Amino acid sequence: MKDQPILVERERTYPMPVAEAWRLLADTDHLNRTIGLPSVEFSAPSGPRAGPRADPLVREARARAFGVVPVRWQEFPFDWVRERRYAVRREFAGGPIASMEIGIELRPAQPDGPAEPGVTVRSYALSTPASPLSRFLRGRIRASVDDTLDFCDRYLARKQAGRPDPVPVPKGRPDVNQAQLGRRLGRLATDPVPPVRSDLIAALKERICEGSDDQLTGIRPFALADLWGADRLEVLRLFLHATTAGVFELRWEVMCPTCRVPKAQADTLARLPPQFHCETCGIAYDVDFDQRVELRFSVHPSIRKTASQVYCIGGPLRTPHIVAQQYLRPHEDRPLDLGLAGPVQLRTVRAAHRLLLVPGQGAPGSRVRDITLTYSAGRWVGPHSLMGEDGLAVPGGSRLVLRNQTDGPILAALEDLAWTSQATTAAQVTTLQEFRDLFSSEVLAPGQQLAVSHVAFLFSDLKGSTRLYEGLGDASAYSRVSRHFDFIRQAVSRGGGSIVKTMGDGVMCAFHRLDDALGTALRLQDEVTAWCGEQGIEPPLVLKVGVHHGPAIAMTANDHLDYFGRTVNLAARVADQSRGGDVVLLRQVLEQADQSVIGRRALTVEPFTTRLRGLDAEQRLVRLTTTRARVASG
Repeated sequence: MKDQPILVERERTYPMPVAEAWRLLADTDHLNRTIGLPSVEFSAPSGPRAGPRADPLVREARARAFGVVPVRWQEFPFDWVRERRYAVRREFAGGPIASMEIGIELRPAQPDGPAEPGVTVRSYALSTPASPLSRFLRGRIRASVDDTLDFCDRYLARKQAGRPDPVPVPKGRPDVNQAQLGRRLGRLATDPVPPVRSDLIAALKERICEGSDDQLTGIRPFALADLWGADRLEVLRLFLHATTAGVFELRWEVMCPTCRVPKAQADTLARLPPQFHCETCGIAYDVDFDQRVELRFSVHPSIRKTASQVYCIGGPLRTPHIVAQQYLRPHEDRPLDLGLAGPVQLRTVRAAHRLLLVPGQGAPGSRVRDITLTYSAGRWVGPHSLMGEDGLAVPGGSRLVLRNQTDGPILAALEDLAWTSQATTAAQVTTLQEFRDLFSSEVLAPGQQLAVSHVAFLFSDLKGSTRLYEGLGDASAYSRVSRHFDFIRQAVSRGGGSIVKTMGDGVMCAFHRLDDALGTALRLQDEVTAWCGEQGIEPPLVLKVGVHHGPAIAMTANDHLDYFGRTVNLAARVADQSRGGDVVLLRQVLEQADQSVIGRRALTVEPFTTRLRGLDAEQRLVRLTTTRARVASG
């Protein structure tokens, strides 16, 4: 008679929010390496050509238990519901254990006393023995379950001690070239203008000296800034300057737009592939600048060598945009305890169809209702009575039931619609002046063109520059024009943008956000007269400014990254309508801007209609004039 399944479970309550516990424990690669589990070699997904009986979602895995005993198993995809639970199943090839399910569950809890809301963490392992020898492994399984909770204890202890990085790391100190690191970090406190903040340098040094290998490869500066409680752009600036000092190397990661994980990388923009293929999703994609190219950083090998070992490949934080993921066997139904806080899309991995789920209204006092969503013939369908123009409405208080009506296994994923804000995309970083200054060689390959779905442009020109040269002479006039470029450069840099190029007395600037471009344009008009007074420029210079945004094409021109397309042309045409001392933009663009950018200033808004050069139809524009600019112009 075979042994009965063995359940080992432990639970503890901690004084931290559920969301914090999820972020800590759902990074399973870091968790496994920190608690001392062995690294794992995973096969690629078997894919649709693996044969009729192969499961394309299952990976072959192997490791060495205790560093010497070879172990092989099949690893199934993780199941999870964000901030509630996750589990993974492993079926072993030989050995004393046939299969094992490992996971955690989180429940809100109120700790003793008036502390902040807490969380109860349940860690468990359910194993099916294959032979009586399995009893010798019970102690090790129990220790692994306990180690997960000890990991939480260590985290809270580090947090209470005020560590910048409270997440526990593996025991033992890594080999760091302290002399090189000290010299190169020292440059950050003096070389940049302004210098990098000393507290950020100290936090970075601690991570380099004590962090695990995974914490020093593929770093997202915005995610680290959130962990440190620091300004995101300040931390990005830290990494940019640390890279030029030789502390880090930058990498451009090509992200799959479906599963949203890195699929290729390049050390320069010029080496980005025009297309890439995701073996998990089974689809090829074009590269673009917005979401498919992301800037990440890894510690320089001269400072510290890192190993590329993997300890877990399918944990929830690998794809944090997925609210819930469920592996369904053929003809299996799976209830899902998930309340919808906003719209999500339901899709099946390796399939193109998506079903949008939106929160609906629930009848007061009504009982819980099961809403069955069925996957068949490559599509998800739900009750027709709940379908609308915006997708399927899920009444409040309902429970979803996922049904696999096919003869094969599927992996169902419910995903957030928005991409993570913690990514530093190529579209964003290449519009920063400091990046262009520090990495002027970062350009695309000759002839390569990448789409940018959204970029904002500011065009500026000097009014009356011809009379300026005639009245003052070339040398004096050029001095004023050159200094005015510095004025614009500083204002644009403060606003989060960059100067793309100068054209005579004019400037073309790019911004990642429309609000930053518009805010900078208004500040230019507010401040130019006072700046001229400080510079002894009399009469003051008058700026003509226009703003527009939309899609563009990024490519290399004259050895610099440049933008082309209809949006750029229209931005230049809009700027031509400026009279000086004002900011001109299309009326529809003003309506798309955050009104707080406008509301912070006393503005005169003058609508007008005109025909722009190169366009047949008349365009509705607005002319914005700030009170300060109007007074300055007399």
